[in-house]
Amino acid sequence: MYLAQNLKCLRKQRGLTQQELADILGVKRSTVANWESSKREPEIDMLVCIAEYFNMSLDNLVLKELKPLLPLYASNIKYLRKRQEITQEDMAKLLEVSKSNMSKYESGAVELSNQGLIKVSEIFNVTIDDLLKKDLAKEDV
Repeated sequence: MYLAQNLKCLRKQRGLTQQELADILGVKRSTVANWESSKREPEIDMLVCIAEYFNMSLDNLVLKELKPLLPLYASNIKYLRKRQEITQEDMAKLLEVSKSNMSKYESGAVELSNQGLIKVSEIFNVTIDDLLKKDLAKEDV
């Protein structure tokens, strides 16, 4: 069963905290935390509410492994870096991080800090909004 990881993934995709989801569902934050850590499972009527809220079937909520979406900024950084013919190593130096972390930013495995987003926007002369909200590879077509 994939309920715990799917619930966490869906909550984060909606940009909700555990408290916000708890308020929506009418439960305590600790209840959502217990569901996400597999310490407890919701009753069937609550599963139905959760599935309806996230607009998905019970089967998909419980039985299908949902993969987190790659943050748009991650693919944009990689695109902009390659377009400018900057290596990952050089980009890491510009951001004052390790090459390993640079790779993790581009794969979406680690979130880039707000300060990092500001530096990237300055390096490539794009707005933070564009980094976060636009697919820059499609904008260049």
